[in-house]
Amino acid sequence: MRKADSLRQWLTAFLPELKTHPDRLHIYVEGGQVAARRSATLSFVYRYTLKVGLWEFAGDADAIMVPMLAWIEKEQPQLLRRDDAQPFEFEAELLDSEMSDILLSIDLTETVLVVPRPDGSGYDVQHPPEPDFGDAFDGVTASFLQGFGNVDLLVETDDPDAVLTPAIPPIA
Repeated sequence: MRKADSLRQWLTAFLPELKTHPDRLHIYVEGGQVAARRSATLSFVYRYTLKVGLWEFAGDADAIMVPMLAWIEKEQPQLLRRDDAQPFEFEAELLDSEMSDILLSIDLTETVLVVPRPDGSGYDVQHPPEPDFGDAFDGVTASFLQGFGNVDLLVETDDPDAVLTPAIPPIA
């Protein structure tokens, strides 16, 4: 499942303490299912809840939520179109005045296309990109190298692979 690894890389890029303490980030799949119907191909969909544990996190919760929403915009944008406006859930245990254990739960899907090779020698597996919902944040442009809440810098990275280029042109 590609999205679990993608989220690990994304959070590590945006939360510097995870580079120093990678053992504080735990990602696992809960309640995984494969959805498939009898058809001309063996294509299927993974459906699962991705659990993301950030243990002994010393920082403001906004420093987690901003990169999570940016990642969801990139990897599972339909979650931002839910009627209940709740793309994921979280729980937090306040360990002391500075540290928390935070557990995020995100319901994800991943489409897997299975295409038989023309010569009959097996199959090629493809993971197509998510549908483009370019208007999810209509009129907003951002590089996501930095994330701000009001005027406060919440998250920052200099990892060029973490950059999400918006599909929305700036307002003229």
